[in-house]
Amino acid sequence: MINITSNPSPGASRGRPTGSLGDGNAASPPRFSAAVQRLTLGRWTHWALLVLALVSGVAWPADPIRIMPLGDSITQGNTEHSSWRRPLWITLKAAGFNVDFVGSQREGNGGPSPQQDFDLDHEGHWGWKASDILSKLDAWAEAAKPDIVLVHLGTNDIANGGRAPLDVVHDLERIVAVLRAHRPGVSVILAQVITTWGSLSDYNRLIPPLALRLDQPTARVVAVDQASGFSLAAGTDTFDGCHPNANGEEKMALVWLSALRPLLAAKP
Repeated sequence: MINITSNPSPGASRGRPTGSLGDGNAASPPRFSAAVQRLTLGRWTHWALLVLALVSGVAWPADPIRIMPLGDSITQGNTEHSSWRRPLWITLKAAGFNVDFVGSQREGNGGPSPQQDFDLDHEGHWGWKASDILSKLDAWAEAAKPDIVLVHLGTNDIANGGRAPLDVVHDLERIVAVLRAHRPGVSVILAQVITTWGSLSDYNRLIPPLALRLDQPTARVVAVDQASGFSLAAGTDTFDGCHPNANGEEKMALVWLSALRPLLAAKP
């Protein structure tokens, strides 16, 4: 087991499944215990670290690889939940990867993240749709110049905005095009989202063929399945039936990690 204490390092309101991922009317979740605040990484994270530690023969770059977490409230987190970004960053750094999270945001929804011991930069926006992200992405991409982008978007468009899954997929394609305009060799990981209500399951089925169509040898686009094995039941992998709790954050981090490792190794 690896215990991570809350040491400062460089660098929400709550929602409910029937409203926007920015809706703050749900009952307040209980505060984490001190043990959870310190985030004791579970056995699966520990296993992943051991595997990554065995990777050899890779010449890691002197400059950090710039990773942009891009999404809605599930990416942003709030004042009681730091989101999957924290266990992912801690795992990557512990495994020796030279990475830098980038983005225009540094806080959770409603204020600072409850833990400050990870790289806080991100591009998560509570309640935003993929179409909202697309309207601002040009400036963000120009400023951050990411090498890899982790995209978890679509829930607000479909579950709360009533958009057709195919329309949101077209937005994802435009998001990839904007990122490539600023960073031709950028790699993009597109998530099949954890929220699988209604037509979001149909949306998730469209993600892998989109990634396959957009993928290029020098500008990778890969799909990652965040939905399988993730429970939306409150108290299991979420704190409210939608947003990840500590257990759900770890699960998401490990899924991102599985897709990130070969991309990180391939970056010049």
